[in-house]
Amino acid sequence: MKKSFIAIALILVLAAACFAACGGESGAPANTQAPADVTEAPADVTEAPADVTEAPAGTEQTADFMGKPFSNDFDMAVMIGGKAYPVRVDSAEVLSVLGDDCEKDEQISCVYDGMDKTFTYDGIIVSTVPVDGKDVIEMFTITSADYSTTRNITVGASRDDVIAAYGENYWDDGYVTYTESGDENNISEMRIQFLFEGDTVSEIYIYSPSYAN
Repeated sequence: MKKSFIAIALILVLAAACFAACGGESGAPANTQAPADVTEAPADVTEAPADVTEAPAGTEQTADFMGKPFSNDFDMAVMIGGKAYPVRVDSAEVLSVLGDDCEKDEQISCVYDGMDKTFTYDGIIVSTVPVDGKDVIEMFTITSADYSTTRNITVGASRDDVIAAYGENYWDDGYVTYTESGDENNISEMRIQFLFEGDTVSEIYIYSPSYAN
């Protein structure tokens, strides 16, 4: 009987030790929880990065950029009806907004497999290149005051207006030209160019060279 009591006591001691070793608490051990990078999607998945496909539009945002250096993310777009339409995206949306009243022209692309196209409207020209079956915008040419840049510069603006909006980091080779680097020898950069008649803007080019992409 005494031996049986001792055996039972030992069993109880071992059970208590085993329970303590396993934690002895109602919560699961830390190593059973999934790591943070599994339970929470990274920011670049849940939030699309800001880029030229979503150029900012609105007077307050424009005011924030006035006089600051040229930015591909902000400046490579044209304003139509209060909305910014950028280059290097499918032209379908902007052409739908502009409508069918235009002259269309096309020629074999020198860079891509397909046809380069131009859609000439009253006041604006949309030039496209064929990429992955889409007509992707390579350049906007603004020819009237009905359309503006994201810094509210239109045909008819003065040279002083342009410099006040875009700053002093430009070069003039017949066009007042702005790029992010300000390097006139870098021909592959996105750019905005202003053509003048006297001191007045006559045309604006928002241009993303095909060979830059």
